[in-house]
Amino acid sequence: MGIPVNARGNKLIAFSALLGLSGLGCALLYALRVLISGRPSYLYLVQNILLAFVPYLIATLAAILLSGRPRGRRTSLLVVPAALLWLLFYPNAPYIFTDFIHVINKVYLRRAPSELVGLSALIWYDLVMNAAFAFIGHFIGLASMWIMQSVMTAAWGKAVARLFVGLAMVLAGFGIYLGRFSRLNSWDAFLTPVRVANEVMEALSEPMAAFFSLGFALFILLSYGALASFKRLSLPPGDH
Repeated sequence: MGIPVNARGNKLIAFSALLGLSGLGCALLYALRVLISGRPSYLYLVQNILLAFVPYLIATLAAILLSGRPRGRRTSLLVVPAALLWLLFYPNAPYIFTDFIHVINKVYLRRAPSELVGLSALIWYDLVMNAAFAFIGHFIGLASMWIMQSVMTAAWGKAVARLFVGLAMVLAGFGIYLGRFSRLNSWDAFLTPVRVANEVMEALSEPMAAFFSLGFALFILLSYGALASFKRLSLPPGDH
């Protein structure tokens, strides 16, 4: 016996609220960093984690709106725009890992904020803060992928859903490369499509783009596989 449609929707809403609290926790870490240093450094982390919620919202809305619909051609066609939109915005979630480059280059560590908090303490705080943003952002993305795969499975079947997720991982790696090195974002696909096309063609000729994209795709695959394995873990009552 399956879970009622309303129950599934309520679970998604409750889970979304928990993710929202996690995002708020990251924002508090950032606020403390500003309080300690007196500078609004790393503001882009807050912006990026907000962007990480976009694919999750797309997947969640698709799951709620299409839940309970009988499988058929109409339902299958309705999933297509949601899947493409999710595919466009998904790279924003794991992209936050590339923000570690600013910690590595010590961009915001030119002087100690006070005698009590030296540069050594601040760099450790920056590592923890960036790790929190990256982990939560990536987890939000993985959750959105899990939901999107469920929606695709219901509409198109397991084989197509798995193929779509595999393709999404590879394209996400390439999308992260475009975001970091070509300085493109998901909105540019609508605002400046010609520039996006030119940047994509140029990136396809770069060996580094392939290396970077496949590396990130493998990272997403490994972490998504771990999440999928955990989701399928069945624990006896009282063990969790």
